[in-house]
Amino acid sequence: MLSIVQSTELDYSQQQHQQSSVLNKRLYFHTKGDEIPLFPEGVWQVTQGLVQLSANYEDGEQVLFGWAATGAWFGTQGSDTLDYQAIALSPVYLRWLRLDEIEGSMRLSQLLLPQLAKRMRQAELLLIINGRRHTVERLRGLLSLLRNELGESLPDYQTRIAYKFTHQQLASAIGTTRVTVSRMMAQFQAKGHLTLDRHRHLILDNSYFSNIGK
Repeated sequence: MLSIVQSTELDYSQQQHQQSSVLNKRLYFHTKGDEIPLFPEGVWQVTQGLVQLSANYEDGEQVLFGWAATGAWFGTQGSDTLDYQAIALSPVYLRWLRLDEIEGSMRLSQLLLPQLAKRMRQAELLLIINGRRHTVERLRGLLSLLRNELGESLPDYQTRIAYKFTHQQLASAIGTTRVTVSRMMAQFQAKGHLTLDRHRHLILDNSYFSNIGK
């Protein structure tokens, strides 16, 4: 489901007439599970929520590139072999910015460049994680990355993942099955490496979930 805050209709072509000021732009809302449309003419900024970024090869294989949380920017990239996707993992609010607006604003360009570097680093770390031989180490690396990217610090050297991930989502990210992830998560929990809060958010032991790219 897609809607505009304080509006009932959305016409993406009308974005060409939006004001160039970021703060004056309307917010677009997507519910959890929505596929967010990607256009080569611009990028989205996440003002609230979490978006998963991935791509599908022609043979159907899906590759996870990372996540865009509050404050992050994302968009499409031209490719003949990849079909890029952005999926809302929670209710999200987005702003749309045209490329010509970014090119005409030094401030916007300066804000966007670090985000591009972060996106590339996320993708690089995911490649490293998925290159590990043992599934348990891939899952451990993925949870360590989530801790760094989406974690909230807690007492006792722990970190709470701010968003909920299903075992199927974790399994898809590291190329294994949901059953395998469920078994390994139970083992992590039995050993005290992770717990769940009352909202079933993951709470990770920082001393165990710290190894991402090594």
